[in-house]
Amino acid sequence: MQRIACSLIGASMALISALVALLLSDALSPGRLPPMLAFWAACGAGGMLIAGLMMLERTSRDRHPVPALYGR
Repeated sequence: MQRIACSLIGASMALISALVALLLSDALSPGRLPPMLAFWAACGAGGMLIAGLMMLERTSRDRHPVPALYGR
């Protein structure tokens, strides 16, 4: 599960980096990237990032040495 979470985080960071590069290049020559496409791609990248972080948090909570801290 940790590998999946890390790959989700890595993919979202790569997508965000690609969007930043596209938007910066679009500033020099407008019309290359539709604004709604950039918006929905950023929403998808944010969702992947949040999902990966939630998966990492869940796996670290399950492996915690003191279960009483988490109400178990």
